[in-house]
Amino acid sequence: MRRVRTALAPWATGRTLVVLLAITLYAVGAPVSAAVHGVAAELALVAVLLQCGGLVTAMWRAELGAAAALLGVVLVAVGADPDRGPWPWTVPSLLTFALVLGVLGARRLFRTAVTAWLGSLLVTIVVAWVLNNSDADVVNLVVYTSNSALVLGAGCAIGARRRVREELARSRRDTELEQARRVVVEERNRIARELHDVVAHSMSVIGVQATTAQYRIPDLSPQARAEFDDIAAQSRTAMAEMRTLLGVLRNSADGAELAPRAGLEGLADLAEGARRAGSTVSLHVADTLQRRAVPSAVGVVVHRIVQEGLSNVVRHATGAVVLVDVAVHVGADGPVLVVEVRNGPVPEADGAAPVVPADSGGHGLVGVRERASLLGGSVEAGPTDDGGFSLRVTLPWEGGA
Repeated sequence: MRRVRTALAPWATGRTLVVLLAITLYAVGAPVSAAVHGVAAELALVAVLLQCGGLVTAMWRAELGAAAALLGVVLVAVGADPDRGPWPWTVPSLLTFALVLGVLGARRLFRTAVTAWLGSLLVTIVVAWVLNNSDADVVNLVVYTSNSALVLGAGCAIGARRRVREELARSRRDTELEQARRVVVEERNRIARELHDVVAHSMSVIGVQATTAQYRIPDLSPQARAEFDDIAAQSRTAMAEMRTLLGVLRNSADGAELAPRAGLEGLADLAEGARRAGSTVSLHVADTLQRRAVPSAVGVVVHRIVQEGLSNVVRHATGAVVLVDVAVHVGADGPVLVVEVRNGPVPEADGAAPVVPADSGGHGLVGVRERASLLGGSVEAGPTDDGGFSLRVTLPWEGGA
């Protein structure tokens, strides 16, 4: 809504200015036409009203506004004394109709504006030739032609500039929307590839164990062997279908992503990388998680969350003290896995830029939210009271407190 109001503000200001000009021209044009050019008072009021009303109407109804303004010009020209001042174009009439042409050009109605201008020239020539046909009329025609053409060109230039600005704004908006959609799609695809790789690994283990069961377990009955063979066949079918799905998700440039993903065991390497970049990192992983085998899908998500949090610190808060805490908490709904990456303010001595929230310009938090939502978790991110930044992700945990 704010963008819409911002886009309409210049047009609303222009309309207000045109209405004020129309009122001013009417207040000046009617007395001048009657007192200076000898137009009857009643005719002057009506004719100038048509001109100024046409100026206002041209902002909404182009053809009607131009026709009304031109009719008012003709009435003034017919009712005026050719020997009293400029004729057939009086100064107020010239200014009013030139503004009508400018309004049409600013509205990007270029064909209508040019047609109205040519029509006014034709009417001027006919009126002057029929009613007076003097050399002074030729001078007046030249003055009107040059001045109205100048205003018409200025209006068309304003209209063209408005069109270019609107097209640029529309293109920028479309680009932003497309980029946002692409970021979400790419992140979802990458998460899907990671999770499917984890499942593919487990299916491979199932297939191998089922295939080798008859060699590892002595005295298997024929029924048990058939059951293991069926399990092995089903696992191979599932693997083939999963590989097909991965082939759709991956493109030719994704070959490197076939490698197994890191889990909790890779958090120490992430912390060491942040330390080498200049940050002071304290890593704490709960003993519960170290003693128990964490599901591969959860380990991948935790790894990526910590990786994004540390990357944000390295980019925006180099040198800050960072606490990475991965623990299991007991809440009202049972145990949950909490991953928190919290950094303090940037040391003043470093001269580094202040902490920038992850939502400002980057797309890392989008991926964190997508990963957490896939596991039914939630994300809290924002600046802290001491000038740092905190990223806290809560995931369901079925492994016990």
